Amino acid sequence: MMFMKISRKFKRIKVRIKTPIAKTGNGAVPGGKINNLLVLDNREEGKSYLVKGLRGLLNHSMMAIAKEQGIEICHSSDKEVTQSGEKLLPKGFHPNGSCYPENECIRHRIMGSIQKPSRIKFEPVIITSKAEKKWNGKGHKMHIATETRNSLVYGSKKSIQDFGERYFSGEFTVIIELLDELTQEEIGFLLKAILYMPEIGLGGSINNGSGKIELLEILLQDVERSRTIGKNGKIIEEEKERNLWKQMEEALAC
Repeated sequence: MMFMKISRKFKRIKVRIKTPIAKTGNGAVPGGKINNLLVLDNREEGKSYLVKGLRGLLNHSMMAIAKEQGIEICHSSDKEVTQSGEKLLPKGFHPNGSCYPENECIRHRIMGSIQKPSRIKFEPVIITSKAEKKWNGKGHKMHIATETRNSLVYGSKKSIQDFGERYFSGEFTVIIELLDELTQEEIGFLLKAILYMPEIGLGGSINNGSGKIELLEILLQDVERSRTIGKNGKIIEEEKERNLWKQMEEALAC
């Protein structure tokens, strides 16, 4: 017996990325405790990690693209000055969300703010170490290791800092779901920002050689996802995808 299918159609952007080394957590953790990647620990399926910072990377890439194109958009901050009164916003940017609704900029139309929900959604990027023996087949198998670092007092062997940073390397895929129908201009701006991401770098320690990424493939797709209930109540999920080459080309031309 097969029940009626429930289905939904939407567009998404799928980006395949390669990195030789990235540190995408909360930064260095003192005291030798390494937790700068969010750990998803399941004893039956092994340990996996959530890659952080992808939305922030896209945000900064959008700001860089807008600056090059000479258009004003939202900054990532909603404040104009720091607590000490120093100017926070560079020229060409306005506080995040301040343009809505009268003169909404293209970044806010896509990414939203506290004033308005985002029109895109990042699917979680889950990675597992190649050494993990309990892998359940989900996510991406990558090299994951820990770099232990020490800072010594000048002229002695006395340690003033002792911390570790977890890093990973390999290939992974970022999927960005379009929650609403975007215009060609908005899709083009989003694609151009993705193309610019390698110039920004992913995660921390960028100036020390980490965070380099290489874009291997970008796809704009029409997707139909359906679910039904099969025998014994088991959920059956199917996904049909179609690449939108012409629409992607037209969007990039905007």
